[in-house]
Amino acid sequence: MNRKYIVDTTTRNYLCVALQKGQDWSPVNQESLPEFMESCPNKDEADFELVQGEYNDNSFFEKWIRNGTNFLFRY
Repeated sequence: MNRKYIVDTTTRNYLCVALQKGQDWSPVNQESLPEFMESCPNKDEADFELVQGEYNDNSFFEKWIRNGTNFLFRY
C-alpha cells in the first residue's frame, strides 16, 4: 500500500496524510495536521520546509525510520 507522508527534517517527525486505495487517494490524519505543524520548532524561520513524498511501507521504512526517525505519528 502506498502512503503520502510529510516529514520535518529537523526533528525527523512524520505524519501520514493519505492512503492510496486502488487508483484513488484518501486523506487520513487530517485532525493531527495542526498538532504536527505546531510541533515543528523551526516553522517560523524563513527557510523552513517540510519534505513530502509518496512511499510504500517498505521504502518509507528504509528511507526514514531505519535512518533515525524518532517519532511515529499514527497512520
